[in-house]
Amino acid sequence: MRRIEGWLAAIRGIRRSYMQAHGRLPKLFRPRRFTEKMQWRKLFDRNALFGVFCDKLATRDWVAARIGAEYLAPVYWTGGVDEIPFDAALLPYVLKSTHASGQVMFVTQDMMADQAAVRRRAAAWLQIDYFALSGEPGYKNIPPRLVAEQIVLAEDGGAPEERRMFVFDGKVAVINTVFAEDGIIRNGAFHTPCWERLDWHFTRLVTRAFPRPKRLEEMIRVAELLGQGIDHIRVDIYDCGDRILVGELTAYAWGGLSRFNPEGADLALGRFWRLRWPLLRAIAAMTFRAR
Repeated sequence: MRRIEGWLAAIRGIRRSYMQAHGRLPKLFRPRRFTEKMQWRKLFDRNALFGVFCDKLATRDWVAARIGAEYLAPVYWTGGVDEIPFDAALLPYVLKSTHASGQVMFVTQDMMADQAAVRRRAAAWLQIDYFALSGEPGYKNIPPRLVAEQIVLAEDGGAPEERRMFVFDGKVAVINTVFAEDGIIRNGAFHTPCWERLDWHFTRLVTRAFPRPKRLEEMIRVAELLGQGIDHIRVDIYDCGDRILVGELTAYAWGGLSRFNPEGADLALGRFWRLRWPLLRAIAAMTFRAR
């Protein structure tokens, strides 16, 4: 009985958050949209690799083993709050937590005067249970740590554009470009692997052009190597112009809570995701496993 109550509570929570985001209830047992299939994954898919991909340090080891460490930005340090390095020789760098999403800050020379503020912010990160916050089970039981990583720059010294490669069964289907504008990360455009622009966006339509990346074929090759054997993963790649670097492997893209425009884009992206036997797997999960 306790197991069933746990599942019912989890399903109600997923339905409620999806309704708030999309204005409709999800079809959890026969999902068709990409965002619906993401809710199914959060509830019923316990692929152990998701725990690897949600842990930023474990992801690095996995990527290095599969395609080589040359595709990763160098790490200067990893540890706890009291050991955060403020060595002038390392600054600036990116400070991240390893157990959550969105916990990132740029540590610069200007912060040397208020190191306590950096430590307070990082300490607050480490107190957050991101599984409880997001409902994304890959984040469960990841040890909370900090990592200092070299800042990734484009050839011109600015922030590189990020190519988010949507990989399904080892094949890139859609590429989403993200860029920095006025210090804010913006969602730019969606393209096919042949770099044909799709009429998709979220809340803001960006009209500027996005030239074909000169290392597009290499990005696709790397993403497909990393996505082999997985029904869906998003491979996030920094396009630095002269080289490419793998940022993250994202198992729960936007938590499935971002609204696509037009609405048909959600269905179109969902068609690439061959989710095998969702109803039978959901029944098996609820029958034999505790939530």
